[in-house]
Parts: sequence; C-alpha cells; structure tokens
Amino acid sequence: MRRLPPLRAREVIRGLQAMGFERVRQKGGHAIFHHQDCRRAPVPIHPTQTISRYLLSDILKQLRVDEDDFLQAIGRK
Repeated sequence: MRRLPPLRAREVIRGLQAMGFERVRQKGGHAIFHHQDCRRAPVPIHPTQTISRYLLSDILKQLRVDEDDFLQAIGRK
C-alpha cells in the first residue's frame, strides 16, 4: 500500500466518479457522493485547499475503497 498524496478536490471527485460514485447533492462546501450499493461519504469542496492524506484516507475508509484502487483510478499508479 502506497502513501496517499494530498490531492485537490477536483482530483478526488474525478477518481470517485471513475469508480462509479456520483454526486447526489451539495450543501455549502461539502458534496455527498453515493454508489449504487449504498456506500456514501461527504467530500469537502474547497478550490484553494488540498484534501490532506489523512482526510482522504478517512473518506476512502467510509466508502470502503482500497487506496491502491483509488490511486489507479486517478492515474497516479
């Protein structure tokens, strides 16, 4: 397992959409992503900030997504 890099929200969203997640709603600075098998998690949307590797790891744990699979989906592997 590789160490996750800090990523922009745009990259995280692109990776989640490549894995079959879709944005179901957004309120303020957080968008909720949902998968057909009922996995769901919020992702902070702040254009000038990065999502830290710790927060990204927590988001992927909530979504039950392997970190290596996610890195492959965004093209970082």
